[in-house]
Amino acid sequence: MDKENASVEKAPTTPSLAVPAPSQASPQSPQAALSPSNSSIQATFARARKGSHASQMERPNNRDFAIPASPTVGESSIAELVTAPPAVTPSRSRSSSAASNNQAAMSPVFPAYDDSNAKHYRRWEDDRLDLMVQPDKLVFVEGDTPVEKAFDKLVENHFTSLPVRTAPEHKSVSHSFDYADLNAYLLLVMGYVDAADTTPEALENVKKARSGQPVPVNFVAGLGAKDPFICVPRDSTLATAVEILGSGVHRFAVTEGPASDAVIGILSQRRTVRYIWENGRLFKTLEPLFQTPLTDLGLAQPNPNVLTIGGDEYVIAALRKMNAQNVSSLAVVDASNNLLGNISVVDVRLVSKSSQSHLLKATCAHFLSVILNARGLEDGKDSFPVFHVTPQTSYGRTIAKMVATNAHRLWVVQPDVPSPQPSTPSGQPASKTHGPSHHAAHNGKLIGVVSLTDILNVLGRHAGNSDLDPHFARRNRRRSSSSSVRSRSSYEQFRRSISIDRGQR
Repeated sequence: MDKENASVEKAPTTPSLAVPAPSQASPQSPQAALSPSNSSIQATFARARKGSHASQMERPNNRDFAIPASPTVGESSIAELVTAPPAVTPSRSRSSSAASNNQAAMSPVFPAYDDSNAKHYRRWEDDRLDLMVQPDKLVFVEGDTPVEKAFDKLVENHFTSLPVRTAPEHKSVSHSFDYADLNAYLLLVMGYVDAADTTPEALENVKKARSGQPVPVNFVAGLGAKDPFICVPRDSTLATAVEILGSGVHRFAVTEGPASDAVIGILSQRRTVRYIWENGRLFKTLEPLFQTPLTDLGLAQPNPNVLTIGGDEYVIAALRKMNAQNVSSLAVVDASNNLLGNISVVDVRLVSKSSQSHLLKATCAHFLSVILNARGLEDGKDSFPVFHVTPQTSYGRTIAKMVATNAHRLWVVQPDVPSPQPSTPSGQPASKTHGPSHHAAHNGKLIGVVSLTDILNVLGRHAGNSDLDPHFARRNRRRSSSSSVRSRSSYEQFRRSISIDRGQR
């Protein structure tokens, strides 16, 4: 099972935080970009403030920004993912993350459900939440912890989010710290954004941040609008989780119960989708849904409003756009809207050192190669991560790809239709292609997006919750103020807020 801070998503490893100052150095190779740096966060903050403001960021030169074609390994790659969850076992024990990813990547077919295992089948809606969290692996961070130490804890534990508590002796939680907060903090230090909170304490923290002094993670976690921190008792069911997460809430806390608000785990959208995958064979009622194409579920409709970033635009522009739009990733496209790759908010870790400052002014297309190198995917050592699907991709295959790539969303593309090749005259050899061309580097024309919210929303509606709205949480975040970051909410309060939202529409 993946380490979800007791269910918070696993993230790649990266060196210690140090907000960089953009430099004029020419782009380095991906390997050189990842070289260690001894610069501390205190030593680099002041330099980050200088020469990095938006007015000083010219647009990059036009260049060929195609990325290499996908390498392959052995007989299969993630591109060959199909919808075959792990085999049925009577036990509900948790499997390893690596084994689950391997199952997702290597399964050749979706086998039929075996009625001889009927005694093991169960309704997915009835599984309890305490089956899905790992209290022994829950990691907290105290609110007064300096942000660079909180970042180190994210890295050390391979998490993408940490619950924040007021003191070590407290087990209750009111908010969390994640890579989106780290991105907002980097932009704040460089002067691209300001804190919404204008209290004297907040303004003092802004001043400290921009002068290279430590600031508490509690302040950084409040820089952007978030969902209210919903708390649900451990004896609640997966149906409740799908109702919450299928409305667009990214994660919620699982507590001991009504008599105690002690947090025993954090359940995220990604962990929930992984759980559905790992136990898919036990949920026989989901078989027809797993086989259904995305287009039949209304998830592959052309969407002109998909958020993208041009391959020739700066990395800093991508970070600013993700922060402004409150999204966790962007599709990187070329001038013809062909999909080149994916930049995630987690990738902010790759520009967190002064030695990486030049990457803020690298093109997004160049940054894709840096990301691939950081994942250990160069030279054909692993399969190329497939962040796209087509309208005919099945619901189950889409889940498999999300599990294998740890993605929050997959881009829907219209595959290229090969042009008819002229016949070869008799006696003449057919021409050969010597390696991949830049024109073959893209994955198809981008037409839409499928997110974890969409996957869980379909699951909820499949279970009979026809009123489940995938856009509820986003509307709620847009209406929220900075004070809502620290608000707690019970499941009952969540239901009431949904009813109010429906009445306002």
